Amino acid sequence: MLIVTVFIISLLRTIESQQDNTGSEQYIPQSDTQNWAAGKKVVATATCGENVSEPELFCKLTGANPDLEGDLSDHQVIQGQYCDYCNPRNPSQTHSAEFVTDGTERWWQSPPLSRGLQYNEVNLTIDLAQELHVGYVYITMGNSPRPRVFALERSKDNGKTWTPWQFFADSESECQHHFGDYEYSENLDADDSVLCTTKFSDVKPLEGGEIYVSLINNRPSAERFQESKVLKEWTKATNIRLRLLRVNTLLGRLMAINQQDVTVTRRYFYSIKGISVGGSCICNGHARECTKPDPKNHLKKLCECQHNTCGDHCDQCCYPFIQKKWRPAETHSNNECERCQCNGHSDTCYYSEEVAQNKSSLDIYGNYEGGGVCTNCQHNTEGCINCQKCRRGYYKRANVLMNARNACAKCNCDTIFSSGACDDETGRCQCKPEFSGPDCRRCNEGYFGYPRCQPCRCHVNGTRDKVCDPSGGVCPCKENYDGPNCDQCAQGFYNFPECKR
Repeated sequence: MLIVTVFIISLLRTIESQQDNTGSEQYIPQSDTQNWAAGKKVVATATCGENVSEPELFCKLTGANPDLEGDLSDHQVIQGQYCDYCNPRNPSQTHSAEFVTDGTERWWQSPPLSRGLQYNEVNLTIDLAQELHVGYVYITMGNSPRPRVFALERSKDNGKTWTPWQFFADSESECQHHFGDYEYSENLDADDSVLCTTKFSDVKPLEGGEIYVSLINNRPSAERFQESKVLKEWTKATNIRLRLLRVNTLLGRLMAINQQDVTVTRRYFYSIKGISVGGSCICNGHARECTKPDPKNHLKKLCECQHNTCGDHCDQCCYPFIQKKWRPAETHSNNECERCQCNGHSDTCYYSEEVAQNKSSLDIYGNYEGGGVCTNCQHNTEGCINCQKCRRGYYKRANVLMNARNACAKCNCDTIFSSGACDDETGRCQCKPEFSGPDCRRCNEGYFGYPRCQPCRCHVNGTRDKVCDPSGGVCPCKENYDGPNCDQCAQGFYNFPECKR
């Protein structure tokens, strides 16, 4: 296990290094100790001992073990080969696909080629039970060598369609023969480049070999995962498939295999003890953990959402944190969902794209950004967007912040003489047009006869200051005008309304 331990530590160091100089968090797939394949459903297209009428004989490439030859109760030595049977009716001889993810020392095993050369090609598929960002896949072989030619594939639609993640063969010519032209360099040119590698196709070790695949390291955006849509899409998977295409053989055995020599072909098969998958739920950078059980599916884990986000994938803003549109976290910004700015006078709001475009809504930082529109304003406030003013009949008290519960005080105004509204800060009543004064209890200019305050009947051309006496309605005429309403020329003046000498 030393190799995988070093590999995981290296991967974790890559994650840890992805922090800027200010220490801000980087939201990338978390390749922690959680194995996302553990306990998940595994299906094999063929398994040793299954769909045959009797136990199926196989022999190991490592040969007989002299220490065991004295006890032949559960094995036998045939022609110097250590052999055993696959028998699904005997628990100790069962090698079903589920053992790949059960965390035990048991293993899955394919039919030996003695059953037929078509068993060179076997698929092993893991259902992850949910969509994940996969950071790495680690495979441990059982009692066989690693495959000579195989493909690691993924599905994003629960197994309906498949695309390759990586190809494996023992030479570049074999890569090209089986898979076509793909990249062979470990330093990849694109975030979604498919690599064909020769690193893991050697016949040795004959048992217990390891295969580890990083889907992020050595890619252009490896240290900027959250900024790369391509890399994020590249790592998504609901299912993982190993498409095994050619068993590994010892030198000189190909002819015997082709001739179907059972003493040879019974020794060639695939055997996988375990598959580990490292990565994270798809939480869009808004969760550091994904450990919450899904009540609808015990195999599925849900994001522990942060930054006021909600949803299985933290892909929406929680209510009422809807001042701005939801956005995924970025390398240097959490893009936290913000509460609507209702000045503490409402807990309900909705998002309006039109308001956002017009920059009409004030956010909690004092900027006109976002489209939050508050509803059901309380504490005698109103305002079509931010509960930002006192409702009619109340005024904003001096020296009290608008976000205080007692910011708005009731106007002390008689609605007979005023509109019922009053000025902010002072509480001065807003008089009806015919009234004036601090409490609207006298006639305004142009009116007379409080409390009825009728309009003056004075002729505008002939009246001094263009108003009448508020108490009696007498019009103060200019010297060249006369009459109760100053609507005629005074003696010695002619030609009304000019009234000239």
